[in-house]
Amino acid sequence: MADEEDKPQLRLTHYTSKISGTTPLHSAVSPLPPPPSPSTLFIINNEDLLTEILLCLPPKSLLRLQCVSKLWLSIISRPNFRRLHARRNPTSSAAVTNLFFYRVFCWVPEFNFLCLSNSLEDVNSMRIITSNLSNRREGFPWRIHSCNGLICLDPYDDESTKFFMYNPSTSQSRFIQLPDSPENRHSIRDLSLAFDPLKPDHYKILCVWMRLPEIVLRFSLYSSETGVWKETDDSMFNSIKVLFKYGAYLDDAMHWANADGDFLCFDLWSERFKPMPSPLIPHDQWRRNILYFGESGGHLHLIETYSPRATLVDVLEMESDYSKWYVKHRVDLDFLIAEYPLIVNEAFDPDEVERYQFRVPSFVADEKDNKAKLVLSLPGKLISYDIITKKVVEHVEINPPGALYFGENLTLYDWIDAHQHLETLACV
Repeated sequence: MADEEDKPQLRLTHYTSKISGTTPLHSAVSPLPPPPSPSTLFIINNEDLLTEILLCLPPKSLLRLQCVSKLWLSIISRPNFRRLHARRNPTSSAAVTNLFFYRVFCWVPEFNFLCLSNSLEDVNSMRIITSNLSNRREGFPWRIHSCNGLICLDPYDDESTKFFMYNPSTSQSRFIQLPDSPENRHSIRDLSLAFDPLKPDHYKILCVWMRLPEIVLRFSLYSSETGVWKETDDSMFNSIKVLFKYGAYLDDAMHWANADGDFLCFDLWSERFKPMPSPLIPHDQWRRNILYFGESGGHLHLIETYSPRATLVDVLEMESDYSKWYVKHRVDLDFLIAEYPLIVNEAFDPDEVERYQFRVPSFVADEKDNKAKLVLSLPGKLISYDIITKKVVEHVEINPPGALYFGENLTLYDWIDAHQHLETLACV
């Protein structure tokens, strides 16, 4: 039987943009900077004015500036400052430029990442973030759920009674006890994180657990504002086909896809299920072939494809009033085969979905900027395709491109492996 030692080792090479127009050095010794002006000294020593200036800077810059002085460190480290900064600078999935990937093989977690900007600074930053996440493992892999810059990590440990909240931008973390229930740890099905960047002072966590022996799903809700769990009134019979592990948060509600049946929506305000449309399954197909399900730019999106034209993908968007799904974009990816022939798996017939080896780890959309971008995972490559401009950009090369493990191509990353990283100073 294959084990971790049999798994091929992957090498990821991140493409980075080249820096041009650098100024040559004319001297081996740089001149000393001029002394600060009186106005500069006034700003540096005026805490109120300095605070207002710092509130305008992005999180990455603030974290670097903490080392300027004890005063700057004191200001930037204060919870009140971080809450105010998060309120004034809300994150948005429409602006996502970085993803990290997480999956588990033979009980061993694997972290990788992708930077849509291809900037060296982002690559170095994401390398540190994924390294920090990997180092936080305490004997067990994690189940990970991320939302707008915060991460919930739940250990694959049936004896554990707590989970872990983490902000990868600030490295701030805390443990939270799981809800008390007469059932044992095996009854927990999933934890889903709900963090609204427009209301960054608090977050909620929805716990889906099973009540035995009735096999009924129950829902408990945690609020960081109160610090307590509350069991909700709604319940449902167990549906193993609902993708509870991969919920999408939007407008104070958690949404789940279902490859075979109805989609689900749980309103976190009323603490009850509410109606949600489910896209129709074509009459000649027995289930949905979901390539992606998630939120971007303030809308829910579903990406799917069907045989016999598996390279033709539909990007569906749900109406804001929850009335219906509609096709926002129809994209034919057949043109990629000429440039990336490994997409085609000759072991399958042309009318089979499995013949075409590509995944859609993420989708980034923003109607205001007329932006719609597919992140595509191909054998040995991570690329992005701009639906509007038709531009293809390569981001990561993965070798060997044909690495197989239990028949699966290890270089392909699915949407369930991908997590958007957004910078935020929000407290956990």
